[in-house]
Amino acid sequence: MTSTEPIPVTIISGFLGAGKTTFLNKLITRRKNYRLAVIENEFGEIGIDGDLVINEKNDLFEMNNGCLCCSLNQDFYALLESLWAQHDQYDEIVIETTGIADPALVAAPFLTDQTVSRYFELKRVICLVDARHIETELEVSDEARKQISFSDILLINKTDLVSLVDVQRIEKLLTALNPFAAVFNASKENYPFDELISLDRMKIVQRRPKFSVAPQRVESHSHHNLTSLSFTFQEAFNLQNFELRMSMFLAFQASDIYRMKGILRVEGHPCRIIVQSVHNDLAIGFGEKWNDDEKRESRLVFIGRKLNPEGFERMLKQCLSKSNLSDLI
Repeated sequence: MTSTEPIPVTIISGFLGAGKTTFLNKLITRRKNYRLAVIENEFGEIGIDGDLVINEKNDLFEMNNGCLCCSLNQDFYALLESLWAQHDQYDEIVIETTGIADPALVAAPFLTDQTVSRYFELKRVICLVDARHIETELEVSDEARKQISFSDILLINKTDLVSLVDVQRIEKLLTALNPFAAVFNASKENYPFDELISLDRMKIVQRRPKFSVAPQRVESHSHHNLTSLSFTFQEAFNLQNFELRMSMFLAFQASDIYRMKGILRVEGHPCRIIVQSVHNDLAIGFGEKWNDDEKRESRLVFIGRKLNPEGFERMLKQCLSKSNLSDLI
């Protein structure tokens, strides 16, 4: 890694008891020749989880001044600055969040802070899902919903403790709730590390998600208070209109949106435009170029609480390059 290349970052999320620390230890063991800097977030003044993390050749940094997503303070930025000063000693940074953390807030500096993103590149957010309890957790826990909604990779863990029918039902549920996420199965003796390491968030979002809807129609899926709305548009978007309307929307209603993510076909632009919400901020980036023989379409997913499909469809139509007057009234 040269001094001009940002350090890759992986965030490990998941609700309480999902198996994050066991997964992290297996990852460290599997990549023993790969230099990892591990940030272990503790909730409380006395560190516990850090003592459970293998640390033979890796540097372990504990932050126990509160849940990381609630305390992105100077200590965290100072740690990042220190890590960059020693960047030639690390190949990657791994952050294990607490079981109650909102990964969107942990990811925010890497996606919205231009200084941080210059030196650190968020590669993937992995959420471990406890196959035994996830359906109940989604019913009662707002934190679990946010973790499922924001992650790029959903790893259904402890599949050896439930039936195949249960695993298939959970796969279907998670795919419906977060169509852009890559979903894998795992147990503590069988993690798909090769597949996980080969994927990054840009590759994942540019895959065709597992939903198929007619042009300018919405597909909706609800699980208790969690709703996922998936849109496909054939007509190109006006990026300026989209950025303006979406930024205003997030400024006033971000509390109801756990995740917005998608690919835009923008008029006159040769590349895919990758858009996503990070808490109440809108992040926009460039994806791969469209192929000449490729069908160009925009695909967007909104995940949140009790979302109104008609309202979102109306707002998106107002962002199209050739919106009809009737769509704007």
